Amino acid sequence: MMKIYYTLLFFLFSLLAFSQTRTYTTSRTQQVPDIDGQLTDDCWLNAVWGSDFVQFEPHSGAQPSQQTQFAIVYDDDNLYIAIKALDAEPGKIVRRVSRRDDADGDAVAIAIDSYEDKMTAFAFLVTAAGSKIDWRLTEENDEDYSWDPIWEVRTSLQPDGWYAEIRIPYSQLRFGKNNQYRWGLEVMRHVYRHQERSFWQPIDKASAKFIGNFGVLDGIRNINPKKDIEIVPFALSQLTLSEKEKGNPFATGTRTKASVGVDGKVSITHDITLNFTVNPDFGQVEADPSVVNLTNFETYFDEKRPFFVEGSNIYHYPFDLTNNERNKLFYSRRLGREPHLSYTKKEGEYVREPGRTNILGAVKVSGKTREGTSIGILNAVTQKMYSEIDHSGERSKYAVEPMSNYFVGRLEQDLDSGNLIVGGIFTATNRKIDEDQFRTLPGSAYTTGLNLTRYWKEKSYFITARVFFSHLRGTQEAMIQLQKSSARYYQRPDAKHLELDGERTSLSGFGGSVSGGKASGHFNLLGFSSWSSPGLEFNDVGFKPNADMFLNGVWAAWNEWRPKGIVNEYQFNGSWYNVRDFSGISLEWGNEAFGYIQFTNYYDIAGGLNINYPGLSNSMLRGGPALKTPGVINSWFSVESDSRKKLSLEYEMNFSHGFEHSRRSISYGLDITYKPNNRLSLSLYPQYVKATGHQQYVRTVTGDSPAYILSSIDQNIASMSVRVNYGITPDMSLQWYALPYLFSGDYYGFKTVTHPRADKFSDRFTAMDTYPYDNPDFYFLQFRSNLVYRWEYKPGSVLYLVWSQGRTVQGNEGVFRFRDYLGDLFEAAPQNDFLVKVSYAWIF
Repeated sequence: MMKIYYTLLFFLFSLLAFSQTRTYTTSRTQQVPDIDGQLTDDCWLNAVWGSDFVQFEPHSGAQPSQQTQFAIVYDDDNLYIAIKALDAEPGKIVRRVSRRDDADGDAVAIAIDSYEDKMTAFAFLVTAAGSKIDWRLTEENDEDYSWDPIWEVRTSLQPDGWYAEIRIPYSQLRFGKNNQYRWGLEVMRHVYRHQERSFWQPIDKASAKFIGNFGVLDGIRNINPKKDIEIVPFALSQLTLSEKEKGNPFATGTRTKASVGVDGKVSITHDITLNFTVNPDFGQVEADPSVVNLTNFETYFDEKRPFFVEGSNIYHYPFDLTNNERNKLFYSRRLGREPHLSYTKKEGEYVREPGRTNILGAVKVSGKTREGTSIGILNAVTQKMYSEIDHSGERSKYAVEPMSNYFVGRLEQDLDSGNLIVGGIFTATNRKIDEDQFRTLPGSAYTTGLNLTRYWKEKSYFITARVFFSHLRGTQEAMIQLQKSSARYYQRPDAKHLELDGERTSLSGFGGSVSGGKASGHFNLLGFSSWSSPGLEFNDVGFKPNADMFLNGVWAAWNEWRPKGIVNEYQFNGSWYNVRDFSGISLEWGNEAFGYIQFTNYYDIAGGLNINYPGLSNSMLRGGPALKTPGVINSWFSVESDSRKKLSLEYEMNFSHGFEHSRRSISYGLDITYKPNNRLSLSLYPQYVKATGHQQYVRTVTGDSPAYILSSIDQNIASMSVRVNYGITPDMSLQWYALPYLFSGDYYGFKTVTHPRADKFSDRFTAMDTYPYDNPDFYFLQFRSNLVYRWEYKPGSVLYLVWSQGRTVQGNEGVFRFRDYLGDLFEAAPQNDFLVKVSYAWIF
């Protein structure tokens, strides 16, 4: 009977907690607190303290294991927040020092919806050791951790727990001018040893809303904050040491570089900001991962450059919901990309190619008004780039990239309290075609997208629709290149709905996507459909590897977050999908299932199964006829230990098996993380992949009747990423990253495609008695490492010391020789880059 009583009491408490919106009323302070983490100032002694936090996880709606209190005061320029993270066992508080935006251990956070739109918030988190994370988040679960506002925080360890004291300038938030404000407010506590999160304003896990369920911060009246102006000049010097090549004037073994530039931010209004950069340093602290791409599609790399990463959520415009990172209208890596063209070296010549295109300057305007209008404008100008040529001491240049202008404009409007969202995007790329070799590039490329999202029943149900248009203009040579590109292959002989037109001077296309479903509660359901005409082209400033397709599918999931028995939470989901081209021919269809379980000891397991049934590939023969492809079964499995421990492990395995013995692959990976103390973190991720396939494209032999040659291939890949992070102080860190990568490809069993749509896999090819061309076997070895010292010596001002090393070895053998490869790689001559960069923030 008592058990039933307590169960009913808990249920009523949870229902009451989730149904009420809490309000915290702040007060103006005449005394500015000293941000020292001690909370002894008069303003805190006289403040009203909020409390009564409620668990979010693992036991949603339950009382937290430890109590938390907070207070907020304000003046004309700042918010001041005090948080007492009370703890009955202060000796168990985890205080790990880590670099910014990679915090670990016990933590508290405050999130503020200063737009008052219930859709956007600014979050500030601090650990017990004083390390910071800050990010922007939206109701659509977009989290932008690149946002680095200037704010101040100190923490202290106390007999009853630990305290945090925070100063947040209004200039780091966004809000319209008003006499009084009612901002959305959430305060969070994370107890690391219990993996427990609790909120001041209770959040129901079954709800589709998060920011929309925030409490209210009331009491801010008649503030007159100054508009933010930040000017950050920087100086950069770099020394490159590499192997000296006899006779090559471009490989003397030593190269130096020095530059200065300036970044800036100006508040046009309190909710609209202008960012600019002149002669920017767009170097990346961490290099792109090594990869060997044997497909006909471009490799996608993540953006890591701060100017483009910060505030990027406003420009994020995916084509659909199924693959939003690989299909989008704006891909910032196009700006400053590797040049489109290269110089063909002649005998007796030495050439120095530019590795990337210089960006002369860029400007961004972004923000959101009180009326719910989101604005994003970006414009960048890139320099005309040349390859340098030396022939017997005489120097010349060859242009490999035209001067270009890139523009992105984004506008979105919230209506009906955020339940209706309408918007659009426009992009433009314009190139100065002033060299004959540039005639293969479009002179101009424009894309437009329109979007609409409607929510119902507290955002539990939604529908999103998008339409897209593209138009490119250029010479006939440029349009032929586009028609023949891997995105469309207009020259395919069996594509009756396509025709290669050699007289075109423009190319246009259209597309769209519709998705909708249920996004709340335990059961989620999503239906999706997207289409892109053969002429749709985003790749001048966006990313879309293929066009000419219809995609339809449905996805469903069950989520359980209520701990029961030995299980904390679990999720199972599954999907069905089908892809057709614009002639209606089915290219691909399949099913996918996934499951995840976390146990009460915080170990978890996950696994999935994907079945692609036999279909057609209209790209495998790279302009040839569509080739019937066998089905394939892909499966994966992982198990992870408790990440709270000093030593944690995650093992993962992937397995792929093609129908009719057409392919087979298996990969193993082990992620090892060791945290011996509160400052040092070590991680290793060794991985090995072995794959065999029997339909690898090799080449097309042109003639009256083109011959398409495929082969079998054995691929072996071994790699190991190494990361060492040492937190010296919350504002000073040392990081080391290294990645040795070994690849070999052994080609054999050459054959020509004779019956591309034969029922049996073996009947589609005819074996070649001999292969009369150069053997395509090869191996590729690469080592990349970065050692980075970072010191934020004052808010917004940073000193970087960087040492980067790279080694690359290539050869024409395909048999994998692990020990020999390691020896070859570390005997190879390295390129060492030493860089010093210092910036200083002037804040007005």
